[in-house]
Amino acid sequence: MASSTAEPRFAEGEDAAQLGPDMQSLLQQQGWALDADGMGITKTFHFKTYFKAVRIGSVDVHWTTHHPRGLTQKDITLARHCDQGATLMGAVEAGDGMKCGSKP
Repeated sequence: MASSTAEPRFAEGEDAAQLGPDMQSLLQQQGWALDADGMGITKTFHFKTYFKAVRIGSVDVHWTTHHPRGLTQKDITLARHCDQGATLMGAVEAGDGMKCGSKP
């Protein structure tokens, strides 16, 4: 569950001052959200055809590092990779996605 009030909780050993701007960019400009405990990031990608999203029209992604526990550079890198892949596959805005059984 995503939260707009949680603060990012970076893993031990991560430089919050360095990762903070990248994290804020994901949250404010790319549509990612912090999970409830602030240790992960989530986003739902929507697609015009349900075949691109394994039949349901959208894909939920949740990145978090388990060891060390908390947000790391790995999570930010993978979130950006997901954004790029979703763009290549034709991600659309939530209202423009197609649900299983919908007709074009």
